[in-house]
Amino acid sequence: MGNLSFRRAGGNLKIDGFSLEDLHYGRQRIILDYPEVTEENLFEVMQKALGIHNANKNDCEYLIDYFLGNQDILSRIPSGTSNINNKTVVNFAYPITREIVGYTYGSPTEFIPKDMEYQEDVSNLADIYNYEDSHAVDTCSGIYASVCGLGYMITLPSKDISKDMTPDIPIVHEYLDPRFTFVVQSTDVGNPTILSCNFVINKVTGKRDYTCYTDKLKFEFTNMNPDTLRTSVNPIGINPITMVENSLFLTGDWEQAISVMNAQNLVTSDSLNDIEGTIKSLLVILGAEFSDEEDEDIKRIKENRVLTLTKAVSEGGTLDAKFIAPKLESTSVENIRDYLEEARNIITGIPDRSANSSGGDTGMAVLNRDGWTDIEIVARLKEMFYKKAKKQQLSVGIAILKKLGLVREDLSVLDIDISVGRHTTDNLQTKTQAFSTLVKTGELATIDCLEMACLTNKTREVVERGEKAKEEREKKAQERQQQNNQNNDTNNDNTNEN
Repeated sequence: MGNLSFRRAGGNLKIDGFSLEDLHYGRQRIILDYPEVTEENLFEVMQKALGIHNANKNDCEYLIDYFLGNQDILSRIPSGTSNINNKTVVNFAYPITREIVGYTYGSPTEFIPKDMEYQEDVSNLADIYNYEDSHAVDTCSGIYASVCGLGYMITLPSKDISKDMTPDIPIVHEYLDPRFTFVVQSTDVGNPTILSCNFVINKVTGKRDYTCYTDKLKFEFTNMNPDTLRTSVNPIGINPITMVENSLFLTGDWEQAISVMNAQNLVTSDSLNDIEGTIKSLLVILGAEFSDEEDEDIKRIKENRVLTLTKAVSEGGTLDAKFIAPKLESTSVENIRDYLEEARNIITGIPDRSANSSGGDTGMAVLNRDGWTDIEIVARLKEMFYKKAKKQQLSVGIAILKKLGLVREDLSVLDIDISVGRHTTDNLQTKTQAFSTLVKTGELATIDCLEMACLTNKTREVVERGEKAKEEREKKAQERQQQNNQNNDTNNDNTNEN
C-alpha cells in the first residue's frame, strides 16, 4: 500500500506464457448477485471474486511490464534465413502515460465550498489532505489507471488516534496497487460497492493476508482459510477503498494502440537489421574458385561472408564479384513510420510534435492543429471518473473528522466542489478582456462574468472575497475622508483664532 513499485523477476518482466493474444481489452468489473456481504457468505463471495480478479491481475501484469519496456518484440525469434535479429523497443507507452497523467493531474486538486458558511471546515479538510500529499496519491493512482485501466485509493483513521488524543493529522490517505486490490459490486441499480479487498503476499512464506471492508464490517484472514477469520466493526461506517476508473470499459490510455506500437518496434528493429545486413553483406565471386580450401586465408575469407560460384569459361562465363545485401526501400519505410505514428497519436490523443506551422496560425488554431484539443478531451473524460472516486474518498474523510468533532455535523460532500486546475492562466489577456467586456454590459452578475471568462474555478469564493475587500476599501476610504475633514476643521479653527 502506497508503494509504486513493479515486479521484476529473473530479468524477465512478463508472466510466463502470457502474451498480447491473452490480453482482455478492458478489465472486468466484479459484479455479483449479493445484496450485501456478511460473515456467513464472505468466503463464497471471495471465491467468485478472486476468479475475475486474477484475470484482471494477469492483464495488469502484462500492461505494467509493457509500460516498463518489456514488450512483445523482445520475444521474437530470428529468421530462418539470417542470424541477424535486432530487438529494439521504442517505449512509447511510458511517455504517453507520463504526458496524459501529467497534463490531467498537473495541478493539485482544490476543494471549493459551495456555500461560504462551510469555508473553514472545507479549508481544514483540504489542509489535512494536502499534508497527506493528496496530489501525489491522485497522480500515482492516475498512473495505475492510465496503465491498467483502474486504480484504487484508501482513506483510514490515523493509527495514532486514541480516546485521549487526536493527532494533528487524523487520517491516512494512500493509493493501492490494482494487482492486489479489488472491489465487488452488487447487481442493484448503480452497481454499489458491497465489498473491497486488499491483500499482501508474504515473500518469505507465500501466504496471502487479506483485509476486506464493507460499510459495516472489517474482515481479516489468511490464505482464504475460514479458521483465520477475524471480524470487527468498521468504525468509519463507510467502505474506505474506492476504485478510480480510467474509462467506462476500464481500459488504459494506450492499450488500444499496443498493436500499433508493436508494429513501430518491428519497423525499427527491421530497419536496424537492414543496416546490419548491409554491413555483413555477402561477397559473391562468379567464375572463379579458390584452389586451396585448406588455406587459412581462404577459411578466414569465407568466415567473413565470401561465396564462390564456379562457371565454366566454355559456357561463356566471365569473372565477376558483387555484394548481396537485402535492403528495405527507405521511402516506403518512412511512410510506414509516419502512418503508424499518426495512428498512435489519434488513438491515444497525444499532441503531434511533428506538426508543421502554416505561418499564420495562432491561439485555438494552433491547439487544434497540433492536437492539444485531443489531449484536453482525454483529460476531461478521465477527470469525470476521477472526481467520482475523489468524492467517495472525501465522504470517508468527512465521516472520520465528524467522529472526532473536527468538522461540523451538517457538512457533507454535497457541500464541496472538486476542481482540477490545468490551464486557468492560458490566454490570460484574452480572458481578462472578455471579463471586462462582460462586466461593462451591466446586465450580468460578477460571478457569471467570471464563469463565462473562465478566469477561475473558485467563482463563488472569489466574488465573496471581492465583496469583502470592496467593503474594507470603502470603509478605509470613509475613515480617511473623516480624518481629512477633521484635519481641515482643525486648521480652519486655528486660522480663525489667529
